[in-house]
Amino acid sequence: MFLYEKLASDLYDYNPQIYKPDDFDSFWTQTKELAKEKLEFTMEAVSYPLKARIFKVTLKGYDDTPLSGWYLLPENDQKTYPLCLFFHGYRGYASSPSSFASYLLNGIGVLAFDLRGQVGASGDSGYEGGHVPGWVTQGLDNPYQCYYRRLIVDALRMVDLARSLPDVDPKRIMLQGGSQGGGLTLATAALSEHIALAVAAVPNMCLMEQGVLYSTSSLKEVIEYLRLYPDKAPAFFKTLSYFDNVNLAPAIKCPVLVSVGMQDTVCLPKGIFAAYNRILAPKEILVFPFSGHDGGGENYTRAAMEFALKHLKP
Repeated sequence: MFLYEKLASDLYDYNPQIYKPDDFDSFWTQTKELAKEKLEFTMEAVSYPLKARIFKVTLKGYDDTPLSGWYLLPENDQKTYPLCLFFHGYRGYASSPSSFASYLLNGIGVLAFDLRGQVGASGDSGYEGGHVPGWVTQGLDNPYQCYYRRLIVDALRMVDLARSLPDVDPKRIMLQGGSQGGGLTLATAALSEHIALAVAAVPNMCLMEQGVLYSTSSLKEVIEYLRLYPDKAPAFFKTLSYFDNVNLAPAIKCPVLVSVGMQDTVCLPKGIFAAYNRILAPKEILVFPFSGHDGGGENYTRAAMEFALKHLKP
């Protein structure tokens, strides 16, 4: 056996113990109720050079923040469609309708939003205190006010929106995303009972304390803040534990596909395996020994679509 073949061999049993707050379950019960409080959105058909039905959507998220997105449907005569709710990566946006053409060609509708406050058109405001550049440290000393809670309330409302659409089969809603979007995919699948399957490429939000200490990307923002205010570390790490997929993963009920790049310094392989190993639902993991944060690239893209088509049959 070559060395590269051993990179993941020990991680299939990796099960680190992490902090889990005593009020973890009650926190999520309250948060899910908050997400259900309202479902308000507008939708407008727009012209776009793609053989599909294209709609611009605005959804009211947490604290009535308007979230901007796309709703895309294949141009055929099906009565209802499976739908992919897509979450983009950190510092990203929902891109353009043409980015989702492969879903439409395979008869799958798409709902994709600019996540709050990031590069797209969705807003975000109203935090107490300061933060370093980025979004991770906003409100991080209070789990009820932090950015991650707002993000997940938004995601749960997106699921409710998908289920309300007359062209969507509510029993065939999948979640997909990479990096930040992969972490949000796993968390939303854990918190919603209405998901048919989840596809998470190199997911973030896994073993987050380790990510803060060793990742080279978004969670480094926490280190930047704690360098100035080290006394906030206990509160910050406690807040992160509510949103860590290692704690959330056992609640996932739908089939899950995860990918991991063994050279990834952004979403660390140990963290991804720590969350994956706690998933009790049917699951598969694609291990790419020579990939970094690309998570397998085209090889992953093909496998993810095959996985989706297998599980989204009527």
